[in-house]
Amino acid sequence: MRVERESGPVGSEPPWKRRIAIVEINGRRVNEAIERGGGDGASAIFVCECGYIGCSSTLELQIADYENVRSSFDRFLVIPGHEILEVDEVVERHSEHLVVIKPEEGARERARETDERTP
Repeated sequence: MRVERESGPVGSEPPWKRRIAIVEINGRRVNEAIERGGGDGASAIFVCECGYIGCSSTLELQIADYENVRSSFDRFLVIPGHEILEVDEVVERHSEHLVVIKPEEGARERARETDERTP
């Protein structure tokens, strides 16, 4: 998939990065609700938390495995091939999913601010 870049005012985050972040955060919110509804030892169908607008990919994952993904505010669950190298750094590779983080400070701060688990 191709990421289209736009330019913004000097010193500001490009609009394409903001759009990616919004899509990722929405996916994470859906998965948080799914996780809350799951029981101990159960598996659930989670959505890909990638930044691609319109992505509707899902995968089955143990609730405990999703808990591992969400061990930090800046970690996101994505389907292999959905990582966006301009904004994601892959920190874990599994057969069915990847865990990516946000290495840029602006993206990390947005992830922290929107994380329901961050006090």
